[in-house]
Amino acid sequence: MSAKADWIVVAGFLLVVLGASLRIFILMRSTDTRPVNGLPRDSRTLMRVYSTAFPNSRLPLAMRISLYLGLVLLIAGVWLEFR
Repeated sequence: MSAKADWIVVAGFLLVVLGASLRIFILMRSTDTRPVNGLPRDSRTLMRVYSTAFPNSRLPLAMRISLYLGLVLLIAGVWLEFR
């Protein structure tokens, strides 16, 4: 096992956790008011509501970047571990 691969896996895991926590934060800040007999909103709708409520926010971009980069680092680190 390589120490470099271990650090890549750890960094990827931390970035994925950061992205997931940012997504939870965004979903908690968006409003989910709905009609009395209406269906609950799904996460895509809540993300759209957040984007319209806070148009200048960079959190969705930071969330996507950290999730994608974290997944890439996790896959690369695991690939290096098994190689």
